[in-house]
Amino acid sequence: MRLSTRSRYCVRALLDIMVNGGGVKPVPLSKVAERQEVSEKYLEQIFIILKKANIVKATRGVKGGYILAKEPKEICLGDILRVTELEVTPVKCSANKDYCDRMDRCICKVCWDNLGKVITNFIDSITLEDIRQMSITIDEGMGAIVDLSLTKLNKEIKRLKKERDAVILVHNYQRPEVHEIADYLGDSLDLSRRAAKLPQKIIVFCGVNFMAESAKVLSPEKTVLIPRLDAGCPMADMITVEELREMKNEYPDAKVVCYVNTSADVKAESDICCTSANAVKVVESLKPKRIIFIPDKNLASYVAGQTKKEIIPWYGYCYVHEFIRLSDIKEQKRKHPDARVMVHPETKPEVVRIADFVLGTMGMINLAKKSKIKEFIVGTEEGLVNRMRRENPEKKFYLPSRRPVCVNMKRTRLEDVYHSLMEMKYKIEIEKDTIKKAQKALKKMIAIK
Repeated sequence: MRLSTRSRYCVRALLDIMVNGGGVKPVPLSKVAERQEVSEKYLEQIFIILKKANIVKATRGVKGGYILAKEPKEICLGDILRVTELEVTPVKCSANKDYCDRMDRCICKVCWDNLGKVITNFIDSITLEDIRQMSITIDEGMGAIVDLSLTKLNKEIKRLKKERDAVILVHNYQRPEVHEIADYLGDSLDLSRRAAKLPQKIIVFCGVNFMAESAKVLSPEKTVLIPRLDAGCPMADMITVEELREMKNEYPDAKVVCYVNTSADVKAESDICCTSANAVKVVESLKPKRIIFIPDKNLASYVAGQTKKEIIPWYGYCYVHEFIRLSDIKEQKRKHPDARVMVHPETKPEVVRIADFVLGTMGMINLAKKSKIKEFIVGTEEGLVNRMRRENPEKKFYLPSRRPVCVNMKRTRLEDVYHSLMEMKYKIEIEKDTIKKAQKALKKMIAIK
């Protein structure tokens, strides 16, 4: 698949209409063409297609022009590409069975079909509103869109936060603009522990579901809100309570160590929780020689290399860290020979072995801040690296060439935080018995010094 200039200009024009018309005021195509430095006739051809697809509406008269036919959050990139591009699948044979006479014998067919599904899911997950949030504010005279709504949103969020007596907790992997509104920035457990000590009765947790659940478990008397219900964690979803129970029946003499990246239900079924930073200490604190370690196989492998106990892993993984390859790190090492390598223990064993430092998120933050080392190759999600660059401008941080991005963490936008505070949504609700059991597993871990 190759995107043409038609789809690029189409998206730019729609964003222009969205910002300058506000969804209600018709925007003349001549003005859009002028600002975007493109032929008006060319845009007219594109907008005929968009109108037929019910993406835009046209109004006639002196004050005529175009407006969006739907809310920006209801128009996805997939809608736009499917009407402006001839093909959005990776290869022609994926969509056209008549194109190839070897369909039944092609060993790559499954690969192309799956890749097509991934592309389709990805472009359908990004809305016009998302693209606007990603856009960079630059000078209007250069023909780009200037969007000043972020400043207004920041003010509104601060106002609502004061009115509601709320505190905003933001995970390191969130978007940069969400970092800026944080009262506290950190990793999941550090934020949850902090929330329990804060006086505010409302916690807005900008992260993924299991993090907000942990905050609720440690602060059951408080209202915990998560701005996006669809911000899940694939690794946390890789193990269920039923699967854990089956594993416990298979190894009745083993204790269960549960990584904090799990649901409250799974924590409640575990003996003790752990973080990436204290996993080895937690395992060593237990008397049994056999330990069921869930759900991350890579963290389990790292712990197994640091203890004499038998580690029985569950084969879950973090897709962001799993796809950081050894070759990616070696490539950066070749480009930056003086840089030291620090990686998260959720990365593969071969990546861990080549690292100078294997640390959790806060360990990385502290090393970057306190060390005299000036250059680092970092094997973790890019949001954390953005924070390290911001806090240590005199140092250099290099990511793998294939940037590690957690899509679920990036779902939360400023609008979501605003609506969460405005409408008091979405509340985390957990059964009392589950809270009690999960709290026990978390507090056992916290008690370990």
